[in-house]
Amino acid sequence: MKTRFTMPDDTSIVYERTFQAPASEVWRAYTEPEIVRTWLLGPDPETEFPVCEMDMRTGGSFRWVWVDAQGELEIKGDVLEAEPPVRLVSSEQMGGSAMGGMDLPPTHNVVTFTETDGVTTMRTVITYPSKEMRDGAYASGMAEGIDAGFDRLDVRWSELAR
Repeated sequence: MKTRFTMPDDTSIVYERTFQAPASEVWRAYTEPEIVRTWLLGPDPETEFPVCEMDMRTGGSFRWVWVDAQGELEIKGDVLEAEPPVRLVSSEQMGGSAMGGMDLPPTHNVVTFTETDGVTTMRTVITYPSKEMRDGAYASGMAEGIDAGFDRLDVRWSELAR
């Protein structure tokens, strides 16, 4: 796994990944729906991704919906701060039939993009309302899904570099 995950306290998950691309490109890949659709698929590329609505500026919002054999998973949130291409702060809430039809309480997410010599480290801190929610999210396979998506981004940049 190329993405590094830690749990620095009882309610947070932190993950970091380094990309061979400038921060402006990593920001675009993270905030532009037409690019997000190419990599934010989780570990199973057969999952459908019918909704990818994103307005990633301060005061904006986003909504993603995936459909697979377990049902529909919806993630939506509000953009609390956007400082391209260095920082994005948002709330995020999961729900849908894949979650038993219930909406989980929102998380607070801070993503930073730090570039050095054309290489960008993306660091995400997700803060959950409780330890149980954090542990449940991690146990759901989130690490494998995030890593698989970021692997797709690595392929994108290696193809662009040719």
